Amino acid sequence: MTEEDLTHLVEQVPVPASLVVAAHAGAVLMMFDSWRKQWELPGGTREPGETTRQTAIRELREETGIHVVDLTVAAVAEFELTKPERRELLAIYRVQLQVEPRLTVNDEAQDFRWWLPSEHVSEDMSPLDAEIARRVVQSSTT
Repeated sequence: MTEEDLTHLVEQVPVPASLVVAAHAGAVLMMFDSWRKQWELPGGTREPGETTRQTAIRELREETGIHVVDLTVAAVAEFELTKPERRELLAIYRVQLQVEPRLTVNDEAQDFRWWLPSEHVSEDMSPLDAEIARRVVQSSTT
């Protein structure tokens, strides 16, 4: 999928959020979300007027302290959610970090870890985010 494909999709269907798979040395950055009490990928909800790319860049910066702009569209994930029941699409971006970044703990991100996609998914890790990370890493190496 290209950025242009994603832009056309967003014009037709709501894509209310973006996630970022930030990889370094074969591992993926996971943050411990203070509200959901689980390890997950950085990302979040689009603000009015933002593109999915702008959301990904902003959320990565706010949640981790990483300032990047060279994100690549990796995929669009579709979810069937409850409370309320709805179908949502989520823009997934990836970035390959050449140097391990300095990470900033904050109100939302209590801690960080570099998770190898070949590792077991612990009980306190979002299984959806782990699967997204695995698929994005796998697709970038094939």
